[in-house]
Amino acid sequence: MATLSESLLNNFQALTVAQRIGVVVVLALALATIPMLMMMGKAPEMVVLFSQLNPDDTRAIVQELGKQGAMYEVGEGGNTIKVPAERVHELRLQLASLGLPESAGVGFEIFDRTGLGVTPFTQQMNYRRALQGELARTISQLSQVERVRVHLVIPEKRLFATEQKPAQAAVVLTLKRGTPLGGTQVQGIVHLVASSVEGLEPSQVTVVDNHGQVLSQNSADGDAQLSASQIETQRRVERDLEQRVQTMLDQVLGRDKSIIRVTAPLEFRQVEITEESFDPNSQVVRSENRSQEKVVEAGAPLGVPGVRTNVPNELQASEGGRPKEAKRKNETLNYEVNRKVSKIIEPTGAIKRLSVAVLVDGTYEAAQGAEGAEGQTDGKTTEKKYLPRPEQEIQNLVQIVKKAVGFSEERGDQIEVINVPFESHAIQEGEDSVTAVVQSFLAAWGGFLKPVLFFLLGVMVLWFVVRPVALNLSKPTTEPVFLPQKGLPATVTEYEAQITETPQEQAIKLAAHNPASAAQVIRTWIKEEQGEKV
Repeated sequence: MATLSESLLNNFQALTVAQRIGVVVVLALALATIPMLMMMGKAPEMVVLFSQLNPDDTRAIVQELGKQGAMYEVGEGGNTIKVPAERVHELRLQLASLGLPESAGVGFEIFDRTGLGVTPFTQQMNYRRALQGELARTISQLSQVERVRVHLVIPEKRLFATEQKPAQAAVVLTLKRGTPLGGTQVQGIVHLVASSVEGLEPSQVTVVDNHGQVLSQNSADGDAQLSASQIETQRRVERDLEQRVQTMLDQVLGRDKSIIRVTAPLEFRQVEITEESFDPNSQVVRSENRSQEKVVEAGAPLGVPGVRTNVPNELQASEGGRPKEAKRKNETLNYEVNRKVSKIIEPTGAIKRLSVAVLVDGTYEAAQGAEGAEGQTDGKTTEKKYLPRPEQEIQNLVQIVKKAVGFSEERGDQIEVINVPFESHAIQEGEDSVTAVVQSFLAAWGGFLKPVLFFLLGVMVLWFVVRPVALNLSKPTTEPVFLPQKGLPATVTEYEAQITETPQEQAIKLAAHNPASAAQVIRTWIKEEQGEKV
């Protein structure tokens, strides 16, 4: 090391001033390369702050980010702005408080800037704009929606209800490529808009996409809408049953060893049954009415008609005959027969019948000595031989599938499990695909590999770029040999005649003039001599 350092020092001293400056600059750049590359490797991860922006929104957001001193990148022709991942949520909240971006329309913050002298018409228009902007912002939160515009038609209130016109709304959606909206999601948008505007019915909301296709369905298409909803519900039930069986068989047979298909027609009729039954053997008294009457009457008065006959004293004196009695008894009993009234409403969506088809792959074993292409056997050739599964195992699988799907003989359910060889075998047990392995490796170690790669890149720059340049600059320059101006001698004898100094004198003079080079030459001679002796 001492010899190396002394050699470097001597070579550096032998350089000219310009060469020394060049060596120092190159070494400084080389030393700054590695930290710079490591900093680039540790650069903050940039994520999307906003995308699909119009030029006005991009300009306003960039100005605001510049005022806050935030790092940002503008890409995709000015439509996308990226910021560091650790500040994306903070910046979104700050920009949202300022009403940026405004591409989805202004919201209720428009009333924060209302001044004096605003007419009722302006207030009404501002309210409509704010409502449209808020609805657009809410709908744009759906993952499938890229841009949205909402148009509201709110008529003036009339004195009479018969003269009142209904409110209407139109929603224009720009969907992301490859992400269509489902029927339930479109209906969700319709009901969201209808519930947010006073007096707006869902039938008065129209949803279209950027291609002009109508996505919503009005009341005239109620039957078709119901049928689509029923089909979607049936598919969801079938997928749930398939997933139950598939996850269970994957644990038993292995992945990609079974295929399950389920058909489950549902009963969507609304049935209401009212039953009334009587039990004649069970009687109870409902009402009872009893009346009893006894009348005792005296005989008819006797005597001459007139005043004297009606006078009591006279009557008693003139009474005659025997008294008269009358009895009356009346009983009424009402009985009620036992009656039972039942009202049964059967639930909709019940499964009518289940049909389950299961394909199960067999097992495979390695067969040694399989025949080659020309019919000759080779002991080293290995191929897989298909072996069907035992019948008892198939029956056990049938029982497992029955329990998983809720098999019912009363409904007439059918389950069929067939053992067949599959055409292509995906991944064998214990083997993973290369793509999955690479993705898992990058997910686990990607954050550590990036700085290491930049560090290695810096080392390569040092070794293959800076090092050769430094070596070339560190070599001492040889003094130029000036030829005589009168021309070269014609022969060697003439050249020797012109030389006044002996070779020994020239060597001594050269060593005194350039001691570092002379010492280097002597060391080289010594090393060569020692090498030859060894």
